[in-house]
Amino acid sequence: MRGFRLWLAIPGFLLMAVGSLPAMQSPEPWLPITPQDWQIKDVPMNPGAPAIQLYLSYYQDDNDAFISIYKRVKILTEAATRPGEYADVEIPIEDRASLKQLLARTVHPDGSIAELKEKPFEKIAYKRRGVKETVRAFKFPEVTVGSILEYSCIISLPRRVVSPISALPVQSTLFTLKERLRFRAFQGFVEVPTEWGHLIPKSQVSYTYLNQVNTRVPQKKQGNLMELELENVPAFAPEPDMPPESDYKPTILFYYGGRESASPDKFWNEWQKLIREYVEKFVGNSSAVREAAVQAVGSETDPEKKLRKLYARAQQIRNLSYERGRSLEEQKAEHLKENSSAQDVLQHGYGTGWDIDALFVALARSAGFEASMVGISDRQDMTFKQIVLWLGQLDGRGALVNLNGKNVLLDPGTRFCPYGLLRWQHTAATALSFAPGGDFISTPDPESSQARRTAKINVATDGSAKGEIAIELLAQEALTHRLDALKTDEAGRRKSLEEEVQSWLPEGSVVKMVDSQGWETVDAPLTARFTVELPHFAATTGKRLLVPSFLFPTPFKQTFDSSVRLYPYAFSYPFAESDQVTLILPDGFSMEVPPFRRKAGLSYASYEISSSLDGNTLVTKRSLRFDGFRFEQDKRPELKGFFDIVHAGDGGQAVLQTSGAGDKTN
Repeated sequence: MRGFRLWLAIPGFLLMAVGSLPAMQSPEPWLPITPQDWQIKDVPMNPGAPAIQLYLSYYQDDNDAFISIYKRVKILTEAATRPGEYADVEIPIEDRASLKQLLARTVHPDGSIAELKEKPFEKIAYKRRGVKETVRAFKFPEVTVGSILEYSCIISLPRRVVSPISALPVQSTLFTLKERLRFRAFQGFVEVPTEWGHLIPKSQVSYTYLNQVNTRVPQKKQGNLMELELENVPAFAPEPDMPPESDYKPTILFYYGGRESASPDKFWNEWQKLIREYVEKFVGNSSAVREAAVQAVGSETDPEKKLRKLYARAQQIRNLSYERGRSLEEQKAEHLKENSSAQDVLQHGYGTGWDIDALFVALARSAGFEASMVGISDRQDMTFKQIVLWLGQLDGRGALVNLNGKNVLLDPGTRFCPYGLLRWQHTAATALSFAPGGDFISTPDPESSQARRTAKINVATDGSAKGEIAIELLAQEALTHRLDALKTDEAGRRKSLEEEVQSWLPEGSVVKMVDSQGWETVDAPLTARFTVELPHFAATTGKRLLVPSFLFPTPFKQTFDSSVRLYPYAFSYPFAESDQVTLILPDGFSMEVPPFRRKAGLSYASYEISSSLDGNTLVTKRSLRFDGFRFEQDKRPELKGFFDIVHAGDGGQAVLQTSGAGDKTN
């Protein structure tokens, strides 16, 4: 059963009894452009939209190993021609797939055609958890208002393997007049882990249609083809700080499975049993692990302190999940062996995050605690749905321990994760316990994360400024920065922090990091100091200087701009910010108008900013606490009212004049 962890890591299931596969198809030929297409000037149900999707064809064929895409879009406004809009196209390419053929052209209302001549180039969309997702990007030529843009392409999929789950895109950000979605499963036997060991193994394909857009559902056509044809599909309008789009966006999911796919209950019960058996065998009951637990605990008798010591011991294991991936040849050269038990993890001194969590469970059990492994969903990517028969929804993991009669969820397998903290993606999420008789549970709500920032800035008479900034990050903020830093070297880490601070400041500012500490610790703050030069800090108007009294970023600046909210608000985690900005004002200036003091409060949030002047030194102190992380749409007026005050306070200015003097507090 070593395939359980591999099943989550590999991109697909193996195909069995594969014969010769048909040749890959060519891109779909251009469809005729009708007079009705040219007459469209606006979008039904969405007047003023910048563009309309006239046609979408998406066909995934796992049997012949290709995806065929055909898109046709008409440009309706000047805004749609801007860089980064509809003239710029990115085609996602999954791991081990490749773009084999691409045709693209711009058709103008006068009938002239501009063909794409440039080759598409590769871009990395994101790289996370060892999975790299790339896109092939290109730009349509000669795009103007009224143009019709269309492309047709073939993506070659890896042979002899299929993805455990595939999605057909039903809805885009554009209103779509007509679309045709098709999926053909592999026609042979697909080897799935739940069927291993059966005398007559079976595999089947199931589908789930989430957030159905109308009454039509996929129909089975000749050749085991599933097809859905739709007309007048409304556009999907995402909003800032909303839950995962997959919670609301219509999507058709196809996945391979065995007998367990008969129902959601059977699926999750079967997998819970299968994984539980593997976990129990891996954790084992090793004398070496028991001895390690005794040594870690020492003479400690307090249960929580004992558990903390065991947690720290587990985190001493070298965590391979946060190192670059290695080929089999590199693993052999480094003498890295696969762990098949908690004892192996202990004796080898290295392992994946999963291995380390499992070792912690073994240590906790050896010390007399009731402990088990859990699989955890990721609320950043999608909210767990029991009707979706895909184990990949539980790609996080942790250890559930009974401490003084209460269950605590811990994750020593996440590097730098302090005792009692979970990564925010795994908080307020669904988890499945792999204990005997285990069931679904809810993980704890996220804890508040703290940030402290200070700045001391000398302001010149011409409005420029120089000074220092110091930051101190704790909890989620510190953990996120530490994990991100593992993806780069020291120079990259420095550059990343400098760019982050630079994004807070006026354009043209120069930021240099002086030092930083706390990158390799678990419980201590992460700190950094910077020198800054701000050539355009204050505005000069005649004999006056308009000086910003606050220097740091304000959260949720665009979140509440729209007068209508369609979806709930979802934030990563609660937070608290404590800031102080000290401005040394130029000689010969006095305060004419001080920054306004602002204060606001809700049951779950508070804000206060105030300034005081002592001679030529203006000190602004600011505190912001926000305890919530999810709110329904009807909370918009309350949230907007609170953050309107925050935005106004953070945008406060001091007005200085060249004559007179005064000490004012406000």
